[in-house]
Amino acid sequence: MSVLTKVFVVLLTLVSIALSMLVVSAFARQEDWRASAIDWRATALAAQAKEKAISQNAALEQARAQDRHQKDVTQIADLQAKMADQERAISELERKAAEAENRLTVEQGTSAALAEQSKVFQADVTKEREFSGKLAKRNSELERQSIDQTDRIKELTANMAMAQAQVRALQQQLAAAGSRAPAGTAAAAGNIVEANVPSVQPSAAPEVTAPIRGEVTSIKGALAEISVGSADGVAAGMRFLIYRPGQKGAKPQYLGMLRITRVEQKQAAGQVEQSEGDIKAGDSVRDEASFAMRG
Repeated sequence: MSVLTKVFVVLLTLVSIALSMLVVSAFARQEDWRASAIDWRATALAAQAKEKAISQNAALEQARAQDRHQKDVTQIADLQAKMADQERAISELERKAAEAENRLTVEQGTSAALAEQSKVFQADVTKEREFSGKLAKRNSELERQSIDQTDRIKELTANMAMAQAQVRALQQQLAAAGSRAPAGTAAAAGNIVEANVPSVQPSAAPEVTAPIRGEVTSIKGALAEISVGSADGVAAGMRFLIYRPGQKGAKPQYLGMLRITRVEQKQAAGQVEQSEGDIKAGDSVRDEASFAMRG
């Protein structure tokens, strides 16, 4: 064998070995690429699945967000409606407060006016009390004068009775001396009267009326009933003093005058006039006619 042939065989062997190595290397790379492709495909599928899951979760979250948004919108609408109601209620309360303030102002004005009227009324009451005190003092003076007048009338009545007795004695003496009377005497109307001597006619003693006393049994407004009637001498048109006896020696309190309009046997009724106090059942009454001739 020639050298060229040997060289060619050696080169061919080396080329075969090189090609074998290239084939083995290419096949190994192809297997690596396949494994990588499979891994990449698996990774891509996993990424797609994850993306799909994320998309589904995102859609679900979006739906939930839309529901929450719808609920929030509804709640906002409800809150706005409640706020409008509250604003109307506040406006109504403010209006009522203004009305109440106006009424309060009016009431305060009325209260001030009533206070002024009360002051005027208290002044009138003070004047009435002063007048009542003066009237009570005047009644006391009148009572003392009445007592004095009663004593004086009794004294004059006794003196008049004595004078009438003296007149009758004188008339009897004149009647006894009539047969021997001097000239110029004359008899008239059964009485012997000396000439130039004024005739003395007996006069009747004044009639002393017993007082009619009683008490108020009931009173309604200006109408009052008393416990005495026609059997006690009460007649329509009579006037009775109404008074309240004093306690423990105190002076009686004059309350008013009663004019009788209706009379029964045991009771009478009439109209209260000149009222000076609070008349109650149990207050005393006495007829006005006998007030100055107390028994």
